[in-house]
Amino acid sequence: MASYLVLTSPSALKSDDNARFIADKFSWIAFVLPAFWLLYQRQWIAGITVAILQGLIAFAVPEPSAAGLLIELALRLLIALEGPAFVAWRLQARGWTLQSVIPADDLVTAEMIYDHTVATEDAAEGEAIWQPPVLPTKAAKPADGRAAVGLFENYGER
Repeated sequence: MASYLVLTSPSALKSDDNARFIADKFSWIAFVLPAFWLLYQRQWIAGITVAILQGLIAFAVPEPSAAGLLIELALRLLIALEGPAFVAWRLQARGWTLQSVIPADDLVTAEMIYDHTVATEDAAEGEAIWQPPVLPTKAAKPADGRAAVGLFENYGER
């Protein structure tokens, strides 16, 4: 289960439709292609820095060795694990507001939980929230007045 960070743009309401959901979990794409993933996420300085670091590692360790492999693995793990948090941090530095952290299995579930939370908070502030109609319940009693338990009557047997 991942945690989703919900950020809204500067001066936007909490119920903004353009809220950004960032999955704070391991990213396989960021592990395989760390510099390209950062550039795709519009993290220009970090992406260029990682590309330069990968080039320096490849230049400094021309022969395949355990040291070069461990350094490259550490860099890839750092980007794959902390890349989403870095993206959220950069958005907050630009004025975005962290509204909520939602644990959910997938993005659709996180959006549903967030929308329900925002709607409930709006209802607490005075707006009416839609509730499904309450259906009348029938008491399960046979014609002779005895209470029935379950789907079938036992007619006095045990």
